[in-house]
Amino acid sequence: MQITIKDLPKSQKELIVELSLEEVKPYLTWAAQQLSNANSIQGFRPGKAPMEVVQKHFGEMKILEVASEKMLKQSFFQALKEKDLETVGAPQIHMEKMAPNNPFIFKATVSILPKIKLADWKKIKLARQTKTATEEEINKVVNDLRKMQAKETIVERPAAKADKMIVDMDISLDKIPVEGGQSKNYSIYLDEDFYLPGLADKLIGAKQGDVLEFKHDFPEAFYNKTLAGKKADFKVNVKGVYERVLAELNEEMAKGLGQNSAEDLKRVIKENLEAEAIQKEEQRVEIELLQTVVKQTEFNEIPEILIDEEKQKMFAELKQGLEQQGLSFEDYLKNIKKTEEEIAQDFTKGAEERAKTALILRQIAKEEKVAVTPEELEQEMNRVKEMYKENNKIEERLTDPEIQNFIAVSLLNRKVLHLLKEVTLGDPVLPKKADEHKHVHGESCKHDHAH
Repeated sequence: MQITIKDLPKSQKELIVELSLEEVKPYLTWAAQQLSNANSIQGFRPGKAPMEVVQKHFGEMKILEVASEKMLKQSFFQALKEKDLETVGAPQIHMEKMAPNNPFIFKATVSILPKIKLADWKKIKLARQTKTATEEEINKVVNDLRKMQAKETIVERPAAKADKMIVDMDISLDKIPVEGGQSKNYSIYLDEDFYLPGLADKLIGAKQGDVLEFKHDFPEAFYNKTLAGKKADFKVNVKGVYERVLAELNEEMAKGLGQNSAEDLKRVIKENLEAEAIQKEEQRVEIELLQTVVKQTEFNEIPEILIDEEKQKMFAELKQGLEQQGLSFEDYLKNIKKTEEEIAQDFTKGAEERAKTALILRQIAKEEKVAVTPEELEQEMNRVKEMYKENNKIEERLTDPEIQNFIAVSLLNRKVLHLLKEVTLGDPVLPKKADEHKHVHGESCKHDHAH
């Protein structure tokens, strides 16, 4: 078998593979037997007709066509092995010559897994930062809990900063109503700027039955690009003003939240805040660590196919996040005034960084002989199965080799990252998982407590 290799841009190579007549013969013999087995040829038992008879019955070209798929597949992978090429993605195959009594020649364009000069990551030294929850942070959570249990009473007086207001609100630009800018019975807590900075200040002093009309500026970074940086017209109909009396922090409130006393409640809040801080710090350390290794690693040109794969993952993550917020991808595109192609372009730099990170983790796994055992994969698949047990298709999906490979790669990456942190941080301490945090329970909790 003759193999000619030509270098192409963007980590691609062109292979021209040629099989001689002698190398083609065994494939033709196999194809003739396949045709004889599958078809009745008078005078011969299935699979027993000689080559000459099969050629006469089906024609040489038919035999060659049947042989070509196996011949192409086996010779392609043999060529990769002989030339020690690691490819990514599917090859582009073009037949150069396929004719009876001729060599079999095809051209394959492949994306090559780029060679990298890995950073000396064992010399990288980082440190975790510890954080203790402050009294101010604890009191903020306590105050939020008190607000959640506040008693609300409708009042006829002008609204004060501590009140809640129910309004109908219409937003327009140049007297044209903004899509999605109409709200009915909308709750605004006047001591918060959750929706729009400065809006609550313009409502303080209004009372039930008032209709307010004013202009207000939207910040440049506002999520709705139609309104971002614009001065819009507001019409606000005040439906009701509610005085809020916050719950007292006492034993009764603490017991309603699953604790024995106010002191116990504050202690659990402190523990939760510090556990969350550990998780955030672990995420920060991981990002800094991977960015440092990427920066110190030398890469050849990254194949487009790897970058495209990461873009697809980023799109899937974006759509999943929007779905969890109750938003559609189409509405999101309208809000930010961008096309899917423009978002894909925005993703390019991040996708390239992710592709580089994946290459680094793969290389470290190879050099350090980190692997996922069948037992670890089975355990992880069982964990995924348990996590999505309400999905009646999860069992079927987990039999998909592509899904299994995705889980295996994710698990391998976690193991490599664990190794990286052990070496660069000097200890194997990992953060508490979110489901290990003590939880402040109360009747107002709406989420699923099944951890």
